[in-house]
Amino acid sequence: MLRVMFADDEPYMLEGLRTMIDWNKLGFEVCGEASDGEDALTLMASTLPHLVLTDVRMPVIDGLELIEQASFLHPGVKFIILSGYADFEYAKTAMRHGVANYLMKPLMEAELVAAVEAVAVTIRERIAAIQFESAALDCLRLETISKLLQGENRQIWIEQASTLLELHEGSRFRCVLLEPDIEAQAQSELKQIIADKFRLTQVRMLPFGVGKERHGFLLVTGPEERELSTAMMTEIMTSFRHDWGTAISFSISSEHKGPQALKEAFREGLIAEMCKFPSGTEGIYIYQGEWSAETLPAFGMTESILDAVGSGCPETVRAHVHQLFVAFSRQSVSESWISAYLGNIKLEILKTITQFGGDLIWTPNWFLPTVPMDIGLLERKVTQEILQAAEWIGQKKGLGQDEVVSAAGDYIKSHYREKLQLQVVAEHFKLNPAYFGQRFKKQVGLTFNEYLHVVRIDEAKKLLRREEMKISDVADRVGYSDSEQFVTKFKALTGLLPSAYKKG
Repeated sequence: MLRVMFADDEPYMLEGLRTMIDWNKLGFEVCGEASDGEDALTLMASTLPHLVLTDVRMPVIDGLELIEQASFLHPGVKFIILSGYADFEYAKTAMRHGVANYLMKPLMEAELVAAVEAVAVTIRERIAAIQFESAALDCLRLETISKLLQGENRQIWIEQASTLLELHEGSRFRCVLLEPDIEAQAQSELKQIIADKFRLTQVRMLPFGVGKERHGFLLVTGPEERELSTAMMTEIMTSFRHDWGTAISFSISSEHKGPQALKEAFREGLIAEMCKFPSGTEGIYIYQGEWSAETLPAFGMTESILDAVGSGCPETVRAHVHQLFVAFSRQSVSESWISAYLGNIKLEILKTITQFGGDLIWTPNWFLPTVPMDIGLLERKVTQEILQAAEWIGQKKGLGQDEVVSAAGDYIKSHYREKLQLQVVAEHFKLNPAYFGQRFKKQVGLTFNEYLHVVRIDEAKKLLRREEMKISDVADRVGYSDSEQFVTKFKALTGLLPSAYKKG
């Protein structure tokens, strides 16, 4: 509903303007009346009307002065002048200030309705244009933050961070990840809590989204504000969770400065979420430094998976993803921990996809909305997704398959039962063994022996599922003369002993 206000020193005119036409039918509500120009200016400041109908000759400040001052203070307001004088100079001055119409008293209902309808179209078009511009700027702000969070530090994004986000080199901030995402109203109330309870009037919240399921905001302090200490952050989020429910959790980075630090802050937020660093309050996790091997036993596998994706070899991708899930199964970790960890791997892969312009295609369906309870189903789903990404990246890179190495892979799959050695296969393809080994590792991502073990254990798993055979017979069937070596390799690659795998 648009707002309309009247200014006239004649009470009967004010009453007539209220009742002459159906303002609600025209999409307006009457928000105020004033008997002189000075009162009208004061009333406009509090009611913020879209349209003002004003007489020309009024005490204190006349209609033209009112329009002149209001045009400076409230540039978006439209005016319709009402006058009992056909004064050309008045009309000319009014039009110079952008007055929408100049109507003569006594007013005719049809004439007034036509004037109001015409100006209403102009007002709504302007509002729509402002909303469109605001939405476009919001999208650009979100894209800018998202790019910087993912490590895109080109000058264009740094400059946009400064211009659109007012995020400068000296700006201090913390990155806050949310689970689940909270609606705009809740974010607004969180900002109000910060301003009212903690007297941080210059603090700004800059929301962001990376993919469909990763949401949060940057909490940016003004240059004169005090430090966002860990104790203060905990108290702020505790107050918010008290009002909006304890189902919401916050994972918070340490304090950083400048747009170049956004990637590091985002990484710290992910680590805080994965490690569930205690802050003294459940549901609030604040980054407390780097992890240890005991804290994140599987984290070292990220690089192996990324290397496997880069190599374009499906067997290598499957092997490394499987090893990751073996590590998951050995640890007592939560579903949110696994989801955050996998999200971090996908973010790294998404950076490569973005380099080839594929972020708009991949991002909408790239992040897992939930983590299934069945770890086996999850492994198959993640493996399939990462394999698809590896294939897409390989096509964009123009990775050509090394025909000799591909043929060697097929040869291994056909002769894995034999006592295969690198030298034997190299000689078969008439290549120097050292050169062949380097070429094989570069293409496949695994050494010759590692690949051979992967093939043998995959075949052993099939036999254990399908055949009633002794463990020693299975070992012999897939090329292991030493049963103990077979058991050791099987457990290393699957996380289970062959006997346990057979039973389960």
